[in-house]
Amino acid sequence: MLPTHGFNALLGLELQGSQNGDYVLELLIGPGHLNEAGGVHGGVYLSLLDTVMARAGRMNQGPDLYLPTLELKTNFLGSVNSGRIIAKGRVISRTRRTCYAEGELMSDAGKLLARGSCTMITVEARATPEKPSEAG
Repeated sequence: MLPTHGFNALLGLELQGSQNGDYVLELLIGPGHLNEAGGVHGGVYLSLLDTVMARAGRMNQGPDLYLPTLELKTNFLGSVNSGRIIAKGRVISRTRRTCYAEGELMSDAGKLLARGSCTMITVEARATPEKPSEAG
């Protein structure tokens, strides 16, 4: 498992890395991921898809590239309230400036939970507290 920080760590994401051309991450569902009806909150699904597709887009790219999401579409197809969610993302098309990716979420029992797609733009990474800039 790869290290996480920031929002990904807060959410509890477990980054598995590249597997057969897809980027894979997992989430062990906890009480903080549930909505008032007892299922995983849709915002968790969106975050998982956004993260896994961005990670797929960054595979085989330089470490100084960042892919902010320009557009994100999600279809919610199933609900789950316990166990693990497995997210897989892959790049469908890439140009010099943009990247189009697709992803899906599955329960650990094999139930399809959501599908998503996004368009991202390629920019140089900005300095963050975890990643200082070269200048200072």
